[in-house]
Amino acid sequence: MTHRTAFDGARERSIGFALGDLVRLIRRDFLRGAKAHRLTPELWRLLYCLDRDQGCSQRQLAGMLDLTPVTLGRMIDRLEQRGLVRRVPDPADRRAMRLFLTPAAGAPIARMHALVDASRRRALGGLSRAEQETFWRLLRRVRDNLSAGRASAPGKRPRGR
Repeated sequence: MTHRTAFDGARERSIGFALGDLVRLIRRDFLRGAKAHRLTPELWRLLYCLDRDQGCSQRQLAGMLDLTPVTLGRMIDRLEQRGLVRRVPDPADRRAMRLFLTPAAGAPIARMHALVDASRRRALGGLSRAEQETFWRLLRRVRDNLSAGRASAPGKRPRGR
């Protein structure tokens, strides 16, 4: 009996399943090298997003990670206890906190980027430079189609396409 995936047949193709399967495999590949740092995949993801958007508010980061503010607050507490993240009051909004990586986060962040780069090389192995560029371009287009409310309702075709 052969194992079938969403990639096997045109009728059975599911973008969500196929991408979910890829995410699972990429996450597993990344976590093989990340175990030594004793951070959960969720905490790695939080650090990755914060590294890209230093000074964002907790509310903004919760939106990026699709987490509730309470869940994110607990995660930030854990990273703050490890000395990797610091909260700074927002001067424009007394209720808001801005988030920053501390100098102690430098080494784990560098290791994370090295693991991400190695995982990406393995994932894209065997693809030409042109195929890789096409892959990234198409992936961005699919993301853009689904973000910011551009996706049409089920059964409706987008106008002008």
